[in-house]
Amino acid sequence: MMWVLLLIPLAILIAVAIYFERKGKKSVEDSNLSVKDKETLEQDFMEHGAGNESRKPENL
Repeated sequence: MMWVLLLIPLAILIAVAIYFERKGKKSVEDSNLSVKDKETLEQDFMEHGAGNESRKPENL
């Protein structure tokens, strides 16, 4: 009978894990950027991001 009490939290844990796994996949599927567009945006951020702009003497 003790195994039934252990089975309930295990089932809840599995259900929560499945929920978050599906939620993570859904957010990735909603993205409409191609790989090329993403790389372009990352490169643009690295060149013109806030961190780079704040290091320039004229912006201090």
